[in-house]
Amino acid sequence: MKYKIIYQKNNKLKKITLEASSEDELKSLQDYPENIISIKKVTIKYKKNISTVGQNNQKKVYELFSQLDLMLGANLSFHESIELLLKSKNEDKLNTILLEIKKALSSSTPLDKALKNYENYLGVTVLLFLKLGFENGNIKEAIHSLVEILHENIQSQEKFKEVMRYPLILIVSLAISIAMIFIYVLPNFDFLFILLKDEIPFSTQVLLGIKNIFLDYGFVIVLISILLFVVGSIIFQKNKRYFDRLILLNIPFLSKVIQDYYFYRLFLSISIIVKSKYQFQLAVLNSKDIVQNLYIQERMNFILSTIKNGSSVAEAFEKSSLFDTLTIKLLYTADHTNEYEQILSDITSLYKKRFQKSLKNFSSTIEPLMILIISLVVLWLILAIMLPIWNLGAVIN
Repeated sequence: MKYKIIYQKNNKLKKITLEASSEDELKSLQDYPENIISIKKVTIKYKKNISTVGQNNQKKVYELFSQLDLMLGANLSFHESIELLLKSKNEDKLNTILLEIKKALSSSTPLDKALKNYENYLGVTVLLFLKLGFENGNIKEAIHSLVEILHENIQSQEKFKEVMRYPLILIVSLAISIAMIFIYVLPNFDFLFILLKDEIPFSTQVLLGIKNIFLDYGFVIVLISILLFVVGSIIFQKNKRYFDRLILLNIPFLSKVIQDYYFYRLFLSISIIVKSKYQFQLAVLNSKDIVQNLYIQERMNFILSTIKNGSSVAEAFEKSSLFDTLTIKLLYTADHTNEYEQILSDITSLYKKRFQKSLKNFSSTIEPLMILIISLVVLWLILAIMLPIWNLGAVIN
């Protein structure tokens, strides 16, 4: 945490900003001045930044906790590891988080509460495993499990981005090509279109109509697009549960990828928490928020209430109507053998393989489909431009 200090020196007011975990530590710093007039915490800037970070810093968070995991693996204490990390070069936000952890350790404040303001930066998963690690007294195992989950999440997201990169490049290239045709190619053929008059082919008429719409109403189209985006965002937020269900179950090709990814993350978290000797219900309770899908969270709450009412784990999952037959059979096996750790590990591996397969299938489907669509658009553009040239000979005759 940073402190802004106003002090007097040589009959003048001066300012200095120092960094420390508390005011007591601040006073022990070598740069701490004399003749202090006021000391203020610098916290507003951090709070503004925290709420706008989102998920883009997941790799930085992963690297931070990977270093922490290595230090704990070398039998350093959690407090010593935090001190070493503070001495290394980190960006301001990470240093602020480390200082908050240090302050929480010295004041015996639960880490998940101390870092609540940084939830958007760190993610729900980080706070969950810090909480479980200190509650269960196995912070070393919790950090190691956290690093494993963060690593898997990053890898899964990178695979999905890799699959989507090629189709997006094709779409952007097509959009740029069409814009270039409107701006540079069509104006050179205006004399030809005037000459042909009523002999202009239908494909060319459509192309010219689209061009005129964008030229005459381009500004209106942009405003309407922005308005639709804002209204759509509001509707999405108000009906997020419905859209989450739609995305999870009803979009061809894509829903299967999203479903396997969410279930893989869910069972990975449940499996790791159960291995840490927590009850299955507690593992489900703590894992459901890791999946940012309201429909899945609602179904997991239904599973918890069903188990609480006396049903077995497998029965509760089956009644949720969310998971397939093989998953239910494996859970029935876990109920009868009490081998939850092994069965959950098997289910996690199953969904990991399914996610990789569904991602591959999605890629093998979407890429040829995009190429086909782009080929048809290019064919239409060629016909729209070339047909008038071919018809020019008939008009001249």
